[in-house]
Amino acid sequence: MFFIPYFLKPKKNLVNLLRVLTGVDKKTNIKKLIKSIDVYNEPLQKVFLLASAVYKFDKSLLSKQLAGVISHERFGNAMNMAAFQKICKLYNENGIVPLAQKGLVQKLLYPQSTRPMNDADFAIPKNVYRNAINLATENGFHINHDMLFSADLQLRDQGCVDVHYSLFKGSNPQMDDEMFSRASRLNTMGCDVLIPSPEDIIVIIMCEFYGNFLYEAGSKDTDISEIFDSHPQWVLDTYKIIHDYPELNWSRIMKTAKLSGYDYQIRILTKLLNKIIPNIVPQHAIKIMEHMCPDMVIEHYLKRDKKLVYLHKKNHIYYLRENL
Repeated sequence: MFFIPYFLKPKKNLVNLLRVLTGVDKKTNIKKLIKSIDVYNEPLQKVFLLASAVYKFDKSLLSKQLAGVISHERFGNAMNMAAFQKICKLYNENGIVPLAQKGLVQKLLYPQSTRPMNDADFAIPKNVYRNAINLATENGFHINHDMLFSADLQLRDQGCVDVHYSLFKGSNPQMDDEMFSRASRLNTMGCDVLIPSPEDIIVIIMCEFYGNFLYEAGSKDTDISEIFDSHPQWVLDTYKIIHDYPELNWSRIMKTAKLSGYDYQIRILTKLLNKIIPNIVPQHAIKIMEHMCPDMVIEHYLKRDKKLVYLHKKNHIYYLRENL
């Protein structure tokens, strides 16, 4: 029996907040929850979830600061969706249909929800990637960051999109091809976009979070204890898909993740998810995952990941001490 690593355990006030937002906890005192979170010093993503909980259950307790956070996120979403609409139409005109990812999937599936997005993430086939970036820069977008698998593009001084040719860090091209082949086409805002299958949405959400965690653990600007607080949305996104699609094919989820060696991450995060939101992952799914990725496999990878996080933490302390 493997244990959830210490570096993936969220703070108690975040767990309480997530349980309130998913409806699991109907008894938590909202006033106490507000007092437990420092709206001035804790990550914006966590403060936004607090603001959402207060707005949902007792608007009279919504302070100017929390109301401002909601307005900020709504404005940012509007700008990012406008940028996505422009680039999606441009790509459609040139025979490219983007595949939505992460927050963009949630916004397209549940357009009435206020789901914070730093940018609108989507993927396109590798063979058209460079041409797609050139098309964007010729039509009002400029490059903020050009990375190994993706480019952050901004529409003038407005919204941002993140264009990927690999679905997430270290993903196998075969995985990408299979996800594209299973996606369904949606026409929205006057353009065509691909939505991953529910199983593939789970893989993208979980493996992207885990990958981001290991990546950010090496940042001298982010303390490890704050990383989960900065990415709490994966819990709500995953919960929503599992809740709305009770017939999920968990065998396919594991097979897809295994293509990139990330099946162990699915098992770790589903166990963590059941700790936060009891019994959301059904018992039959747990048995499938246990069979396809035994505990001994997880323990092997966890030893490696724990060493990585430990080294990143030491590196972070060194940078703080030396003021680098």
